[in-house]
Amino acid sequence: MTNKNLKQFLEKKLHKSFSDFLVFEEGIDVSVQIKYEKASIEFIDKDEEIRPLKELETILNNHEKSIEDKKNALIELSMSGDVKAYRIIEKYKNVCDNQLKSWAILAFQKSRAHIEHELSNDDKIYISSGLGGSGNKLRYFFVLTTNNKEKFTDFQKNLLTKEIKFSIDKNDSIAEKITFYDYFVSILCLVPLQISPDTILSGILNETKEFGNFLSDEIIATNTEVFSEEKIIKLIDHDPEIQNELSLPKNEDINLDFFNLEGNELDDTDDDFDDDDFDDFDDDDDDFFDPPF
Repeated sequence: MTNKNLKQFLEKKLHKSFSDFLVFEEGIDVSVQIKYEKASIEFIDKDEEIRPLKELETILNNHEKSIEDKKNALIELSMSGDVKAYRIIEKYKNVCDNQLKSWAILAFQKSRAHIEHELSNDDKIYISSGLGGSGNKLRYFFVLTTNNKEKFTDFQKNLLTKEIKFSIDKNDSIAEKITFYDYFVSILCLVPLQISPDTILSGILNETKEFGNFLSDEIIATNTEVFSEEKIIKLIDHDPEIQNELSLPKNEDINLDFFNLEGNELDDTDDDFDDDDFDDFDDDDDDFFDPPF
């Protein structure tokens, strides 16, 4: 990992400087986001006109219509760029069935982005991730483990809590939840786009090394979901079953990285990273975590 931040990465990747970055608050499962994008591309490829808003609204409120019909209606509404369509989606996402909730939220996000882009002279980049965020901050889930799975002592817990909060506060981030288990601790926090997560994590490790070096250099970090205790244990053990469960097909990478901060490079268990991402735009070819979309 390097000290690059997401904003710099996006500006390089897109060959453009953006005046503002907005993070959608709602977290949406990455697999759902991928399906939504594929369905949107399929509609665009068909080169069909968007149906009248009234017709699309009727489909959403018709209990006899299939889930797929309603998903397609939401996609068309989100692409219309019409404020009335935005209001239709906004109303529907608050009353729709759970199986359509995430899809409706994505349509709402897309519609909002489309309308704001049309009304503003500034180009904005909207970021949607599995854990969502707030303002210019993305939500991350980190897990730090002890060396050799040794149980935390009370002193270590108190010290680590202090150092976690200090490193997070120092980097203009917000600690939302810190949970200790026998030999690992999970951290849910909001991190500004201009701050690289490894800056926070390195700060924690470096400070605790002065008091016994009891933490492992391998850290789990993701912005896609909050893992259960069972999943965390399997990830720490590099269980093939959980690795396969979290892996998406090629070109549909989930944002799960294993960092090795001591070596300043990604662990070889990280199948998500592709150096080709930087060949065209980054002369030093440094490693960087995958962007959240």
